[in-house]
Amino acid sequence: MDSQVTRSRQRILESAVVLLREGGLPGQLVEAAAEVARVPISNAKLFFQNDEELILALYLRLANDLEVRASALPPGGVAERFRALMLAKLGLVKPYREAFAGLFAKMLDPRTNVGVLSKQTELVRLRARAAFAKVVHEADDAPDAAAQLIQGLYAAHLALLLIWSQDQTPDSKSTHAALEMICKLTSLVSRFRWTPISATIIESIGAICGPLVDPPADPETTARAREILAVMFRHRRTLPGTEKCAQAASGELCDQCLEPHLPLVRRFVGANLPVHFVLPAFPAKSPNPRKVLGLMPDMAEELSLQFLDGLCADIRTIYPPGARITICSDGLVFSDLVGVTDSDVTSYGERIAEMIAQLHLESLETFHMQDLYDEAGSGEQMREWLCRHYAESSETIHERLHSNESQQALFNGIQRFLFEDRVEIEKDKSRSRIRSECKERTYELVRRSYAWGRLVADCFPASLRLSIHPQPPHSEKLGILLCESRDVWLTPWHAVAFKENGRFRLVKRREAEELGASIVLKEGSPSYMELSQ
Repeated sequence: MDSQVTRSRQRILESAVVLLREGGLPGQLVEAAAEVARVPISNAKLFFQNDEELILALYLRLANDLEVRASALPPGGVAERFRALMLAKLGLVKPYREAFAGLFAKMLDPRTNVGVLSKQTELVRLRARAAFAKVVHEADDAPDAAAQLIQGLYAAHLALLLIWSQDQTPDSKSTHAALEMICKLTSLVSRFRWTPISATIIESIGAICGPLVDPPADPETTARAREILAVMFRHRRTLPGTEKCAQAASGELCDQCLEPHLPLVRRFVGANLPVHFVLPAFPAKSPNPRKVLGLMPDMAEELSLQFLDGLCADIRTIYPPGARITICSDGLVFSDLVGVTDSDVTSYGERIAEMIAQLHLESLETFHMQDLYDEAGSGEQMREWLCRHYAESSETIHERLHSNESQQALFNGIQRFLFEDRVEIEKDKSRSRIRSECKERTYELVRRSYAWGRLVADCFPASLRLSIHPQPPHSEKLGILLCESRDVWLTPWHAVAFKENGRFRLVKRREAEELGASIVLKEGSPSYMELSQ
């Protein structure tokens, strides 16, 4: 997508969000948002032909936010987790209460573009359904007939939103009473899931809600989508210590692992379009000289970019339209936190783009914060703009990062990287002081990273999300290993390409030096390290 086009669309959406929060649903929302965003109405109509299409973009943002909340749910039963997710959903929609109250007549009409069960809102349903699937699948009392229960909970959440939109009781007392009633019924069904009556209830829920929430998918399209994901899963990186799913352990594709991704791939295949992935990655080289060869991309990045393009080529052998990957560089998002200058981030990003062009990696493209916020001027101003529109509170991030084991593992992994770098750079400080400072930096880094993720999701709402961090098996993000490494947390920008016996893998520079490797130059610059035979 052209950066000017993306920039204008985002300005309109950001302005509409503010208008909806402050004044409910104004007439001619597209016109009002375009005026605030200083975008000519003729251009605005290229992105949002009417108010309904703009509201749909907001729907998608809320659905993406709900997926993030679902990934941070604490362990527990289905009812307990459903309650937590619904309270999160009510918190997400609360700022737009007046707007949603005015919209519900249209939302209940399947013939409108914003109808909750219309064709136009399919992507919203897929994102939101994935969140409720996580509620059920990762609960400690999930029934065997999980699909029917997921469908029922999704339908129940729509009913709760309808009640909430009309609820005039203090603190939405009626809505919360309805939520408790649904949770009690869910708890009973889950607790006695082995009894015939529970099985009958779940079967009835599926019969009622299934055709509405999960219309039958074309078998041929589904089969091709599974093939595409099988290619991706060969290179998946999961959190260390994570138990393998029963199906995955036997060499099969796990249905739960596929579930967050399969409907999205199926949409691309059904439309005969390239499958599109977004990958927040390639920010800048680590400032730690014991990890890397220098500040500019080298063989580590080159190998990784070639791998990503090759992955798209592998998909093209089984699906002619192939795949595309947009590398969403997040360097400017947190450069000040990791000790890298904004100018080094910019130079690094320019060199990545040059590599893609020189190596003819036609399935890759780049996307940067400055593509949206170039008029902001400095990196500091861009970060301020990003956080103003997309960042959550520090308290929310603290709570999320300690909500379950996978979130804690993410926090620990990022903190380790920061600590390793700062220890080498700030030798005048004690390790305990650096560790304490890195803890707070990690919270802020993750806060901005989530903000960047929300912005990317706004720009590419239909795309599948890749991650350079290891992920839980059933995550909505697909962790991807960019280059062979014995450390699943290691990235090309925190390592060197180390060649041994004709094969490359990523290692930290000091490890390569300890093994006796020497630096190999390419066009006069350090490129990789090789162990002499």
